[in-house]
Amino acid sequence: MKEPETYAEATAFFEMLPFFTKKNEPGNMVRLLRLLDSPQKAFHIVHVAGTNGKGSTCAFLESVFSRAGKKTGLFTSPHLVRINERIRVNRESIPDDGFLEAFLRVRRAVDRLKAEGGQELTYFEYLFAMSLVWFRSCGIDLMVCETGLGGRLDATRSIDEVDAAVITSVSLDHTEHLGDTVGQIAYEKAGIIRENTPVIYCAKDPDASQVIARRAEALSAEQIPLTDEMFRITAHEERSVLVRLTLPGEETLDLQVPFAAEYQAENACLAALCALRLGVDRRVVQSGIAGTSWPGRMEEIREDVFLDGAHNPDGVRRLNDEIRRIAKRRSVLLLAAIVSDKNHTLMVRELCRGVKYAGVIVTSVGGRRQLDAETLAREFCLAGQENVETEPDAGSAYARALREKGNSVLICAGSLYLAGEILSMEQRQV
Repeated sequence: MKEPETYAEATAFFEMLPFFTKKNEPGNMVRLLRLLDSPQKAFHIVHVAGTNGKGSTCAFLESVFSRAGKKTGLFTSPHLVRINERIRVNRESIPDDGFLEAFLRVRRAVDRLKAEGGQELTYFEYLFAMSLVWFRSCGIDLMVCETGLGGRLDATRSIDEVDAAVITSVSLDHTEHLGDTVGQIAYEKAGIIRENTPVIYCAKDPDASQVIARRAEALSAEQIPLTDEMFRITAHEERSVLVRLTLPGEETLDLQVPFAAEYQAENACLAALCALRLGVDRRVVQSGIAGTSWPGRMEEIREDVFLDGAHNPDGVRRLNDEIRRIAKRRSVLLLAAIVSDKNHTLMVRELCRGVKYAGVIVTSVGGRRQLDAETLAREFCLAGQENVETEPDAGSAYARALREKGNSVLICAGSLYLAGEILSMEQRQV
């Protein structure tokens, strides 16, 4: 392969790589990092895994540590509009020239790795290695690192030492890769726990909690579980919720969570517990949580137009709680798309639980993974919705939804692909 000379050529290389492919053995990434002179050893790291809420929790952590005066790197996936979003320093995406520079350094190391008998990297592995290279060159103090798929065998697990591990809620998703029970999936997520290192985790599901606790005990890792009894929502404001978190020793910490969705309270509390454990001042934690931004998570992109990237049954179940809360006082129009490899029947059922929409507009997104709009529309009809229409093109569907919403609240949901398409359209109009 000819070495890319431009950002466009570098991103074109990524388009040729499969998104979902068999993982390499973890040792392959370990060998690559040695060839890159171990960039991960140049800064502190907080490692985050879980089924839902990983990205939001990472965003809360990044905001808090930045407010604490740390130069902070954030590695997350997927991106919504541009691939650069996955690698950020102090909230700024890696610039195009930096992306090319980091890619070339990793690509040259991969060539050496392959010459020594190693394997080509996957799409995710390239970006992860690039993030470490970029963060070291930027001189960051701390990296907030989101796992890709699972945890135990994830490329990010090639990092030996971290300051803390955080595990968000665990539920059924990617069962073909991680197992078909919550306990099996929790076992994979718990693979990010290191010896003698604190783990902060969502303790809502008893099966997941038992697996995580057992793994932590085996590694003499300090456990900081977040139970439902430890936090409660005390008030709703126009675009935020107020939360009271009970800390060890019965102290409390009031947080303003700057999202309309109640489900973000749990993610904010996990981030707060982690930051406090790592020595961040209480007031800085409060300020950092309140100043967090994270697109595509019950985000109000226009007045009465909300965008949410929930893309599995548990995520949609949490979103439905918000939709039902809105539907008590307003009519709701839904724009929905779901990709074919998700449990779309269950997701539609959850989206419709306890809600009669003013209308449902169904579209298709996801390229090779897209689900036919007519097929998805039938699922909504079977779930009891009466006014269901299809608009196969996502752009046309969004434009139609805006025309037809009237005084209703428009919710756009079901896929991060849909969230990305809509955000891209909104950005082009600015």
